[in-house]
Amino acid sequence: MKRVLFLSFMALAIHVTVFADQALTQQQIQAVLSDQDRPAEDSKRDKARRPEKVLAFSEVAAGNHVLDLFAGGGWYTELLAKSVGETGKVYAQNDQVIWRFAEKGITDRTKNNRLSNVVRFDNMPIVDMTIPDESVDIAFIALNYHDLFFTHTTQDGKKVQLREDIVDYKAALATIKKALKQDGIFVVIDHTATSGSGYDIANTLHRIDPNIVKFQLEEAGFTLIEEANYLRNPTDDLSKSVFSPDIRGKTDRFIYKFTKK
Repeated sequence: MKRVLFLSFMALAIHVTVFADQALTQQQIQAVLSDQDRPAEDSKRDKARRPEKVLAFSEVAAGNHVLDLFAGGGWYTELLAKSVGETGKVYAQNDQVIWRFAEKGITDRTKNNRLSNVVRFDNMPIVDMTIPDESVDIAFIALNYHDLFFTHTTQDGKKVQLREDIVDYKAALATIKKALKQDGIFVVIDHTATSGSGYDIANTLHRIDPNIVKFQLEEAGFTLIEEANYLRNPTDDLSKSVFSPDIRGKTDRFIYKFTKK
């Protein structure tokens, strides 16, 4: 009898574990998007950003630990936090450059412990994050991979230096890989630049050549396993800044999913 009870308990435990790892259904994702607590301004971007597709592509599940890199003001941080629920955790990281633009947004979004399962890494380089090894289910970076190479901007016709050199992307990717579980995934979304455009385009057009992303992730020990076309726009003029009024929110964007080799 004891053996039957033990086997029954083990079967239940396995069932619960499997269930906990199941990606959210479309119905559950819609519930996250329509949450009454969600800022109305956030919802206005849904048509352009297609979060219902992106969250499904990311395979986010209740209880997951997610690393939101260059999280900015936390638009995706909030959706990920609501997706993983009380048993999950979201790390929201912004380095010294992104923090200049994101401080108010992410601070307002999380004040009064509003998103209690979010751990913020403010004004902190990726390599300085303190995350247990192989504890993250999903690493996620949306529209900001190019900011690894964003070193300066122009204000009132004058060059403003934001960092002395590009981020050491090899060290950053090694840190991300170390934090990811063996079966974890890394989702990268960004604005498409023309092939062969190099790093400097990040300073002017805020885009990146998709081939750079694929090469660097492959070199860092990741494997591209899936690509999505939800945000592709073949009519996008790749010679324009993503902030140009006529294309803002409508740029050609790639979505990649990587796993550790």
